[in-house]
Amino acid sequence: MKLYVMYNGLADDFPREAMACSGAPLDPKDCISIPTTTILIDHPKAGYILYDTGWTSREKLTFPTSPDEYIVNTLDRIGVKPEEIKYLILSHLHKDHAGNLEPFKNAEFIVSELEFLQVASLLLQNKISGAYVAADIEAWTKANYKWRLIREQYEVVDFVDGVKLISLGSGHAFGILALLVQLPKTGNIIIASDAIYGSINVGPPILPPGVIMDPPGWHKSLAYLQEKAKEYDAAIWYGHDLAQFQTLTTADEGYYE
Repeated sequence: MKLYVMYNGLADDFPREAMACSGAPLDPKDCISIPTTTILIDHPKAGYILYDTGWTSREKLTFPTSPDEYIVNTLDRIGVKPEEIKYLILSHLHKDHAGNLEPFKNAEFIVSELEFLQVASLLLQNKISGAYVAADIEAWTKANYKWRLIREQYEVVDFVDGVKLISLGSGHAFGILALLVQLPKTGNIIIASDAIYGSINVGPPILPPGVIMDPPGWHKSLAYLQEKAKEYDAAIWYGHDLAQFQTLTTADEGYYE
């Protein structure tokens, strides 16, 4: 089994206080850079498993991006076509994690049931806003995608040999799927996505991110992921931690196994 870390752009206009709430007023001029990544797993039996798809192309972004950073092109550089993806696991449906789903027509889409149903409800009520993009969600409703909804909350769900879903409740989003990957050489890794933006959130002291729907749920998710990291002796890869990202081997350089 091989795991590829794909780079999908650097947002250089993210307010520092939105990364971790210290209690200071949010200063839109005090910004930091945060990376967006996606994960490809080449599984010997299950085939290609993709975790997230990166930024949407339906909304104009406020920071520079290159076409090379969109998911289809990052896959192309390692010789993988979208139609070869068998499973597409979406951590959640925000615009920097679930953009450009259309090319993955052969994949089964896997997402938190909480997240899926709540976003669908917002669409029907014409209340889509914030990190969700209405045009994306409307397009999904018209496409003949195969969806698998994960109902469990705060449970580790077996997926395929060496890959487990960590299904969380509400917190940063309505529901998040983290990933536990058990690699023979590298060891166990929990890919937290936006359940934990970065090490600054973990502390001490614990500082929740500014983009959050359910503060108590976020704290519960953090504690649960830390508990599972100890249980499985796993490293945690955060969702938007630039310092950690700079230590990882990206797909342009190699892979983990």
